[in-house]
Amino acid sequence: MRAIVVLGAAALALSACQSAAEKHAAETGEIEVTDASTDQVSKLIKAAAPKTAVRPGLWKAELRIESVDTGPDSDNARQLALAKRLERDATECKTAEQLKPFDIEKLESAAGKCTFIRYVAKGGKVDAKIQCSKPDAPATAILINGTTSATGFDVAIDNLTGAAGQPGYSRVRMRSTGARVGECPAQAKG
Repeated sequence: MRAIVVLGAAALALSACQSAAEKHAAETGEIEVTDASTDQVSKLIKAAAPKTAVRPGLWKAELRIESVDTGPDSDNARQLALAKRLERDATECKTAEQLKPFDIEKLESAAGKCTFIRYVAKGGKVDAKIQCSKPDAPATAILINGTTSATGFDVAIDNLTGAAGQPGYSRVRMRSTGARVGECPAQAKG
């Protein structure tokens, strides 16, 4: 009996640590914040995950690079051809673990310190603007807009670094789409 009381008290203490936004995300799967840190948004995404989980199974997914601009003095056609090497088109089985939301805390290791100017994920839509900066490098703005569900997604990403005409400028637009197309085939028994 004492163990149950201790566990209950621990659960209450942990729930008291959740912010109102985290409680809302956990209850509804919806997130809407402005001027938030990566840590805050990461916590909200984790809280919303049970309500927004993507269904495991056979998925067809594509990543397309739509445009690359590295300035007027650059060979943008060559840069686009190089970037297109990153494109993907795959149909494969995905487990629940593989379909967990991207750990956005990894964003800062690549882009520097980031602030989510806005992050809205509700009603099957996602809309985000993220501003990142590193010492001695141009700032990066990432715009994300699209739709998501348990069985599909269609998301456009616009990554803008620096200012046009300035050293370090680049703009890459890409689109990621995917759909759950069925169950995974049974594994061959040997």
